[in-house]
Amino acid sequence: MKNQKNYIFSLGAIMLLLLNFGCSDTCETTYKVTYYNPVYSNKADIRSAVAIEPGRLIETRGKIFFKAGYLFVNEPKNGIHIIDNRDPANPNNIAFIKVPGSFDIAVKDNYLYTDSYMDLVTFDISDLNAIAEVNRIEDYFRAHDQLYYEVVGESNLVMTDLEPSEELTETSDCASWSPGLRWFGDGRLASFALAESGDASGGSSKGAPGVAGSLARFALADDNLYALDAGLLKNLDISAPLAPVSAMEASAAWDSETLFPRGDELFVGAASGMHIFDISDRNNPEYLSSYTHVNSCDPVIVDGDLAFVTLRSGTECEGWTNQLEVIDISDLNNPKPLHIFPMFNPHGLSKDGNTLFVCDGTDGLKVFDASDIANIDQNLLAHDRSIQAYDIIAFNNIAMLIGDDGLYQYDYSDLDNIRLLSAIQINFDD
Repeated sequence: MKNQKNYIFSLGAIMLLLLNFGCSDTCETTYKVTYYNPVYSNKADIRSAVAIEPGRLIETRGKIFFKAGYLFVNEPKNGIHIIDNRDPANPNNIAFIKVPGSFDIAVKDNYLYTDSYMDLVTFDISDLNAIAEVNRIEDYFRAHDQLYYEVVGESNLVMTDLEPSEELTETSDCASWSPGLRWFGDGRLASFALAESGDASGGSSKGAPGVAGSLARFALADDNLYALDAGLLKNLDISAPLAPVSAMEASAAWDSETLFPRGDELFVGAASGMHIFDISDRNNPEYLSSYTHVNSCDPVIVDGDLAFVTLRSGTECEGWTNQLEVIDISDLNNPKPLHIFPMFNPHGLSKDGNTLFVCDGTDGLKVFDASDIANIDQNLLAHDRSIQAYDIIAFNNIAMLIGDDGLYQYDYSDLDNIRLLSAIQINFDD
């Protein structure tokens, strides 16, 4: 691994000016600034590090995908856990696919797709005792979050981490600022936050449907795999899994974060809003409309004529808003806000029938009866405050939740008695 201080990469390190909140000449803001330097790794080392290992403890929470009785749990940057979940009361962690730079998951038929920093990798999982890498599209991705994979003059290097280099507390008169991450012209990244505040929140069977969590950056539609990549929406034709073909790429909002497919529509959650695309022609997505909101992290799910969006504060999203929004999408060309409900720090969400599940950060899991769409907040069915909830998949009366401290599963077949079935704790030991 190679650490090069203040290295300039091809996408450019952009100086982002702090927003002016219009305060008076007498106002004063004290804020904490943490500077980061990029860390680089060799592509050949990344590609040669893939390995199939026995099941092991989960060390970091990540995104989840469910298919045909099996749970796939991403451990960001490290790989994917495969959990036999045919008995949710007794989940069995059976294998770990070591993939450096894995952040997202999609599973179709007998094939698992994941990113490996700059590459897209395909695994054959038809025999979970003999998982094998069967395809790799090199240099398919350009960026993920704050990691950029193109480095000027160093085609064999990619950015794989950010290393804190300096932390300062500063006070400015009438400061024009907002919390968030910003690149500076010398190659440094800075994280801004109020100094006086802490954390804002405190073997699969062919043909079976797969279900992604609401924070997914990958989305499946028939034989197409859509992915977000540094302001681009990409489509990969996976009708021939051993030889997937890049079908197209189109512009998407620079702050796009999540994808939610529904039939011939694709809903893109972005920090600044929700964007709707018509994908009836899979290789030529047509932009239909947008619903804009205050800048905030924004996963989206859709049910019928309604979209449900959670907005949360957090340093990576540069916002203060924490709420659940319900949007009327009966006219896809003109989405309209219906209701807004305050939340603590909501992340992922899921809906099954009239039951809505919201992962509200350190305030835990909240389960609502959403049959009365105007009064969701008045119809709380259950609230588990004991966990730090991140994302959830509700399917066939089982809610599968990943949190900062573990993987939890709930039986909600009886809404008057939602009960915890099992828990796999995250291992925090080094």
